[in-house]
Amino acid sequence: MARKKPSPPPERQSPVYMAATEHTVALILDISREEYGEVPPRLAALFSDVADLYAGHWPSHEACAVTYHNFSHSLDVCLAAARMLVGWNRVETAQPLDKKYFQMGMAAALFHDSGYIKKKGDLAGAGGKFTLVHVERSMEIAREYLKQKQWPPEEVEAITRIISITDYAKLPDLAPLFKDLRLKALAQMVATADLVAQMADTGYVQRIDDLFAEFKEVYEFEDSKTLSQSGTKVYKTVQEIKDGTIAFYEQFVVPTLGKLGRMDRYLTIFFGDGRNPYQENITANLSDHLMDVRSHWRRIGDILTDLGLASSEQIASALAKQRTLSTQENGPSVKNFNTLIREHLLPWFTIRSQEGRCLGDILMEMQAVEPKSLAKGLLAQMLPDSLYESLSPRELHFLLQAAILLQNICKGPWILGVVLEMANEILDCEASSILIADLDEKEMLVALPTGPKKNAVYGKGIAMDKGLSGWVYRNGQPARVCNVTADVRFDNGMDKNIDFVTRSILAVPLHVNGECIGALEALNKSDDHFTQHDMNVLAILANMLANVLVGVLCLQTSH
Repeated sequence: MARKKPSPPPERQSPVYMAATEHTVALILDISREEYGEVPPRLAALFSDVADLYAGHWPSHEACAVTYHNFSHSLDVCLAAARMLVGWNRVETAQPLDKKYFQMGMAAALFHDSGYIKKKGDLAGAGGKFTLVHVERSMEIAREYLKQKQWPPEEVEAITRIISITDYAKLPDLAPLFKDLRLKALAQMVATADLVAQMADTGYVQRIDDLFAEFKEVYEFEDSKTLSQSGTKVYKTVQEIKDGTIAFYEQFVVPTLGKLGRMDRYLTIFFGDGRNPYQENITANLSDHLMDVRSHWRRIGDILTDLGLASSEQIASALAKQRTLSTQENGPSVKNFNTLIREHLLPWFTIRSQEGRCLGDILMEMQAVEPKSLAKGLLAQMLPDSLYESLSPRELHFLLQAAILLQNICKGPWILGVVLEMANEILDCEASSILIADLDEKEMLVALPTGPKKNAVYGKGIAMDKGLSGWVYRNGQPARVCNVTADVRFDNGMDKNIDFVTRSILAVPLHVNGECIGALEALNKSDDHFTQHDMNVLAILANMLANVLVGVLCLQTSH
């Protein structure tokens, strides 16, 4: 059996890590105060004692040395479960979960991954070797602690049973396990929180490296060949796990959430206003894997459908344009791409709609209706209010609305302008622009701007070798800058000409048929702190716009 001395995870000593865990504990205890009017002494002691367990202060156990299934993760599960429980109590008034159930749920969540912690004196590995047996070990640690602290026997038994169902590979029929319907609901919440919390972690994709380190250890201790023969999935590289994230979500997470009764819906009740930040974060995390121009739209549709945010019929309608484009035989070739852009795409941005094309064009020409109002009319036709109200997360509302609007791109570039204005609201920023690369002029053309200076910058060119948009285009990589004065890539030439002050920038590349043709840019977030989450949202929009621009090129070249 392989043996190696573990290196202690540096984050346990990090002030940032400690502050984050303290903040999460404070949030959970605040929920207890608000929901039940107090923080029971045994609940406060529970959090303190389990923190000591993970820190290595128990005489029986070493400090937790794994970095994926650590104390921070357990607290995230606690917080998600606590929020679901509050959401439950707000709507399931006939069978509320009182403070006894709350404390049992927190105990199960806190201990559910403690089985990765080694016993005192065990110097072999970091704890990943317990991957296949960690649930049983977690139950044992929880049972011993709760008995010692004199929790009622029936509660000890219930908590260990709840922990048992976090072994999803062996997910049993819950009815025989939990005769008490409220206890069954609590168990479903904890198991759901375990899945949702890790998928919604803002660093989920990056933390897969930590997960792979745990897998590598169990392969060494248990022999990967033997594991594979017994039916255990054996990953050869961390990239293999990352590449399988979408499949893992679609084929495992979503079906498991269904088996657990979709308790995550109570998170929407907790947050109110139809929002569920956990679902929003999951979508943002998955967006990192949706950048392939051949498949990303299909994947976004799958996500929307799986999350219950749109029916398959609506997604099919939104995909109609892409399917048509993908089957066209006379699409633009990469070889003459810049020629096509100059001859067909750039003029399309500048040519105004012809009078008489449709009633909407006439109304806009008469200035009887604003483009945004006409867009609302189009949405009302294709997205009834009843359906609109059923779509809960705010950012997914935006993406679905944008998809529907972009099917009407034949009505003119103003559609893109409306979508960008919607993006400004979602990102809480002052302005945004689509910039198209003109290789002949060696500049980035501001093809479609929004914001207070849109008329001043419309059609202007920025030298391709200057500015952040040029950098994004040349490198094919996104960029976010919270203080442009501190970034050498920023060029203030445009600002000087139009009397505008750029403070912060978020920019992502526009890829068409695998080739970068420009950039999508957002300016001046209200707090000047564009986040990775903002970048993910803008990247999804950029991919949607890129597919639409392919359609425009196909339309223009067919005439």
